[in-house]
Amino acid sequence: MADSAENCAQCGKPGAGFKHCSRCKQACYCGAACQKADWKRHKTTRAPPVTLHDVWENVQTACVARDWRGVLKWEGRMEELIAGKPDKGCSGILLTFSLAHRMGFRATGRKDHALSFVGLEEGLIPLHGKLQRFRDQGEAMCGLSNILRLLKRKSEAATWFQRARDVGATHGIVSIESTACTGLGKAMIEEGRHEEGVARNALVAAKLN
Repeated sequence: MADSAENCAQCGKPGAGFKHCSRCKQACYCGAACQKADWKRHKTTRAPPVTLHDVWENVQTACVARDWRGVLKWEGRMEELIAGKPDKGCSGILLTFSLAHRMGFRATGRKDHALSFVGLEEGLIPLHGKLQRFRDQGEAMCGLSNILRLLKRKSEAATWFQRARDVGATHGIVSIESTACTGLGKAMIEEGRHEEGVARNALVAAKLN
């Protein structure tokens, strides 16, 4: 799973893999210099770690309110939330943070949100399969493909559309098969394979009619 982007508590620089304060588990820093510079302020305000139960309650409250910033505030503790959870519990946690990054990308257009979304969805897709949630799996593949197209990763987008098509065809989910085939057709056209793309969309239309 890809590291998720955060902001340094001192300089505000965005990035991934920052080190968190060992006590509060929330403030993070891009390097030792920023951590040292912020210490005088932070040592008076840092609090004991919030319990995982309270973290998850805060995440769920923010999710219901569609407050993606409120959800991502706690992303630094996502791995703790996932640890020891069964597949169903893990999928719910990953989905919550994935949706928050998708909302963040829509609101800001920031590439780091898109990349975090990609990493989380790549972790979610096999979990959906293990749980036999094939509609969710196909929808996740299509959503991932669309973000990859926006990131100009056209070959990867086409691969995921193809996988989604296979899921839809195998499990008789026409809506997934249709969406995936249409997306694959568009991807082919964007790659300059115009005739293949048009033919792909024509096949979908014929099947649905």
